[in-house]
Amino acid sequence: MTDVAYHRSRYDVPKKKGFMGVSYPVLIVCLLIVTLLFALLIFFLQQSKFKLKEFNYVDESVEVELVEPVPPPPPPPPPPPPPTDTPPPPKLQVRVPAPVPNVTPPPPVNITPTKKEDRVEYTGPPVNIPGPPPPPAPPAPARPAVVTSVAWSRQPQPEFPERAQERGIEGGTVTLLCTVAANGTPTNCSVVSETPSGAGFGQAALRSMRSARFSPGTVDGVAQGGQARFTVRFRLQ
Repeated sequence: MTDVAYHRSRYDVPKKKGFMGVSYPVLIVCLLIVTLLFALLIFFLQQSKFKLKEFNYVDESVEVELVEPVPPPPPPPPPPPPPTDTPPPPKLQVRVPAPVPNVTPPPPVNITPTKKEDRVEYTGPPVNIPGPPPPPAPPAPARPAVVTSVAWSRQPQPEFPERAQERGIEGGTVTLLCTVAANGTPTNCSVVSETPSGAGFGQAALRSMRSARFSPGTVDGVAQGGQARFTVRFRLQ
């Protein structure tokens, strides 16, 4: 009989070694780990058994200070009693009328009446007896003098109106009356006359007075205002 040798194939299930299929070295390592964990647990329990846990206690109590209320002010003293020694009211004094002296009346005057036939009647016109003279009227305020020969410090430069140019008018005159202030400024100017009328010369003359200035007159070295009457002439250049 021939001996047959058995060769293990790689597909064969390996044989189990150790305890319940776990090798002995692995079992030893696991036992050591479990023992170490139990030892740590016992040590922790022993330490925490006799050591009290510290708590961070914060005192949150509020201190209350009792303040005594302010006592009310004392009541005002009672008013003093009225004085008992009040003087009596003054007595009314009755004036006794003075005695009327016995005056002797004057003797009667004998007036002899005039007879009717002896009376003289006035037959002339009635006579008016003049009364007191009336008070004098207050003097009228002095009117400013109107100056006709004016002196210019800046003469007016009127513009020829377009309306007159459209009508073919080559010239015109305007007479103005202005109030002159003490500094020579003309104000309240008005048109006295305009030739020819309706051509716009009056309005053009009034506009030119905005930039014009007079040389005001002086009285005792003091500049005085007044009224000025003058003529503005227009001529088409």
